[in-house]
Order: sequence, then structure tokens, then C-alpha cells
Amino acid sequence: MAGAELSMAAEPGGSDSSLCESVDVPLTTIPARNHDEPVLKIPKPPGWGRSTMLDSPLIRFGMRNEALTSDAFTANVMVTLESTPGAEDVDLIFATMQDALESGLGVTDLRVSERSLCGLPARTYRYMMPVMGNIDPHPAIALGAVMHAEGMTYVISVTAQAMDAEDPTYQRDSATILDGFQMLPPSPN
Repeated sequence: MAGAELSMAAEPGGSDSSLCESVDVPLTTIPARNHDEPVLKIPKPPGWGRSTMLDSPLIRFGMRNEALTSDAFTANVMVTLESTPGAEDVDLIFATMQDALESGLGVTDLRVSERSLCGLPARTYRYMMPVMGNIDPHPAIALGAVMHAEGMTYVISVTAQAMDAEDPTYQRDSATILDGFQMLPPSPN
């Protein structure tokens, strides 16, 4: 999608479920903290279960698949939602996300690709996580998307990671989760 089209998609009403990629697994609605937030839905492939261990005001939802444990690390997906008043510049948001990964987290081998999510401007970030505590470096992939609604800018990040990223089940499931994730305008109720 061209930049102008992506900017328009970030406006209220620019996203609806007909613009989202359909997947063959159930979608779980992530509970909103207030009525102004976007509706977030995450695909839940077989074997993936809810994990609340890291839930916080920033981390809204986590899932893991115990069958995809390798080197004492279980494949997981984390969803974050951030918001700020006004209509922040989409390109600046994505540049800030990239900087946070490189400078803040210290990831390496970062590759960024432009995409859309339910008609919204989005990016896919593929990278190597650094050593963190007793966890060895491993590949991760994150989806970032931006929505302007209700006088706010909302930014989601959906991150999938596994020690064995070549596992065919992980590859299939992480693609389903990231491609089928939905970010929709706040519900009118």
C-alpha cells in the first residue's frame, strides 16, 4: 500500500474486519481496559494457551505453547498496546519502534518490511534477540500497527519468539497469529 493510502487507513473508520486477513483458527478478543480502546483479536492455534505471567498495563495479552519448548525456553507471543493523545505521525512511530529494538533492547540482524493490518499501516520486524539473563540469543518477529481513533493514537506490537524458530509448527502458528491478528476501531458500546 502506498504511503498516502496507509495514512488514510490510520484515520477513524479506516479499519474493519473485511480488510483483515482471515485465518482457520478461532480468534480470542483481548479484553479492553476502557471503552475508547481498539478491539484487538488474536488467532489461537491448537496447543497455544493463555499466559498471564507478564500481564501489565503495557503487556495486554500473552500466549505460549508448551509443546514448542526448546533449551528451557517456551515459544510465546506477547501483545502490547500503547496510546497517546492526538494523531502522531505514523512514520515517526515506526522509526521509534525500530530504535527501541536496536538501541533499547539491543537486537541484531533487524529487517523491517512494510505491510498493512486490517487496512492500517503496519510493519514487520524480524531480528535476533540478545542474551537476556539465562536465555540465549534467538530469533523473534514482531508486528507493529498504528490506529488513530477517538482523538488518540494507538500502537500495538505483537511479538512471537521461539528458540527453535525453524520448527514447522512454530512457523505455521506464528504466521497465523501475526497475519490473522485484528486491530479494529473501538466498539460503539
